[in-house]
Amino acid sequence: MTPIFDAEAAARVLLEVRGGGARPVGLPATPPDPDAAYAVQAAVMRQLSGPASWKMALLAGRDRHTAAMPANEVVASGAALAPLPADAAIEVETAFVLGADLPAASTPEAALAAVAEVRLAFEIVSSRYRDRTLVHPLEAMADCFNSAGIVLGDAIPDWRDRLNGPLDLNLSLDGQLVAATEQGATLSQTADFLAWLSTRAADMGLPLVAGTVIISGAVSAQSRLVAPGRQRPAQDRSRLAPHSRMPQSSSHCYLS
Repeated sequence: MTPIFDAEAAARVLLEVRGGGARPVGLPATPPDPDAAYAVQAAVMRQLSGPASWKMALLAGRDRHTAAMPANEVVASGAALAPLPADAAIEVETAFVLGADLPAASTPEAALAAVAEVRLAFEIVSSRYRDRTLVHPLEAMADCFNSAGIVLGDAIPDWRDRLNGPLDLNLSLDGQLVAATEQGATLSQTADFLAWLSTRAADMGLPLVAGTVIISGAVSAQSRLVAPGRQRPAQDRSRLAPHSRMPQSSSHCYLS
């Protein structure tokens, strides 16, 4: 007989880390399927008792899924964050900010119509596990796909046109350029994701409402905040800046 997976017990492990506890190797048991991983996400969000932000993610690099994250982990460009683990990283993202509620079963067209603005953003990648590279993909999914926050930068003007091509990114760390090969979903793919998310979010009891921030997948590959084998003093803060150079305008996002 297959043991029943306890999503609440798994959520308690993750909540303990969020409260300052030591990072575990993994969960007491691996979620058996994506529905179980979503159940852990929902249990964590119930205990944190606040609105959600969202991210698009690929399970095991293949299947499209999502993660609900605390909306209070969304901060403005230039924010000084609490110290992060040495293995923390960032990804440059585009953040879609809803200007209207998006009910379940919305169409892709309705999803884009509900978007008030799109901003250049960072996703902070930092797992609640000791080593995010060693856990099962469904454990990572249960832990928000390793997300630890979103930093919102400048709005992207004329985003309906400009997101159909490269953003021409420059990424710098402490003033030094970092390689940032662009990738990411097309606007059509993002619209399909938002429409799908409208139902998934409602099913989790976290419907999409005006003001919700949704990151739509990395625009660049992960960049480590500290090079492997090095340590940054605790009092020293990195300054990260992706700069999107677009015709007649530019967008910035800073993290210190």
